[in-house]
Amino acid sequence: MLMLLCLQGCESKYQDNWGKVHTGMTKQEVESLLGEPSSKYEAKEVDGEVIIPEDRWQYGDNLSTLATGALFPSHPHPRAWAISFGPSGRVSQIQAADFDN
Repeated sequence: MLMLLCLQGCESKYQDNWGKVHTGMTKQEVESLLGEPSSKYEAKEVDGEVIIPEDRWQYGDNLSTLATGALFPSHPHPRAWAISFGPSGRVSQIQAADFDN
């Protein structure tokens, strides 16, 4: 029961502060609003093929989203909050979690 309440509290922080995140923010600014991400993906290219296009931080991951991320790292899981950072290290894309699909 306590763990469920903790998870709900963390999720609430993402929801409460999500609207304050905007393109152009630095990683430090994002972390000050949302805290440490639950997973991080670094931009990756192998033999000229782009595996992960940009650095990405995800919030609110669970075992399912982490497993999917391990198999398909190029795209954020729709049930996690995701923030992508361009080459300059600033927010380039924001994806809110979608629990309806």
